[in-house]
Amino acid sequence: MKRTYSYILIFSLLFLLSDLFAASKPIAIVLKARGSVTVQYGKHSKKIKAKRGTKIYTNTKIITRTKSYAAVIFIEDRSLVRVRPNSSCTFHGKREKQTIAKNVFLEVGTIFCKITKQKRGRFRVTTPTSVASVKGTAFWTKQEFKGATWYFGEEGEVEISTKKGWALLRKGKTGYVGSANSKPIVRETKPGEKPTFGEEETKIDEFQFEFQNDKGQTKSLKFKVKRK
Repeated sequence: MKRTYSYILIFSLLFLLSDLFAASKPIAIVLKARGSVTVQYGKHSKKIKAKRGTKIYTNTKIITRTKSYAAVIFIEDRSLVRVRPNSSCTFHGKREKQTIAKNVFLEVGTIFCKITKQKRGRFRVTTPTSVASVKGTAFWTKQEFKGATWYFGEEGEVEISTKKGWALLRKGKTGYVGSANSKPIVRETKPGEKPTFGEEETKIDEFQFEFQNDKGQTKSLKFKVKRK
């Protein structure tokens, strides 16, 4: 019986160490940060200033202030998230076999996501009211402070879901979710309703990043990113 308990303890420790090792690897990096942009590694961690090359781990929060913004790119598939001014969002990544299930929780503010085609993994944007599931598309998410959520389609399809139902968001459409207990509503986007980029954000950007893979080998990734 003691030997059985020892095996259970060993396996439990192995699983714990495996989770800690996975959590120690970055899932994304900051490609660009302008103005007052901070990152917070965990709920009780100290906020630090974000800059180009800042590593993003699972459960990392990014906060932007007035006239500030950030661009974050996922290492695995180069999916891009642009965080607009006065926003707060948390990045999560759960490793599943050979891929990462990615989730961005938008607490308040606006983000733009350009997601590469998800072959094995999945990408979600969650808010206090709803969940947006994507396989490969581009769209905006705007979360009001303690209020409604807005979605604006740019490319492809996005499935918006709540406790009460779901709806598909396509290019040129606007999605509205009043609360977690209401159904998503999708309609045509009105002129001037959709968020826009500043001139600086639309410029092509290049960045080279070095990291270690699972075998301990040093690899280099070169990113070249523009809005579309």
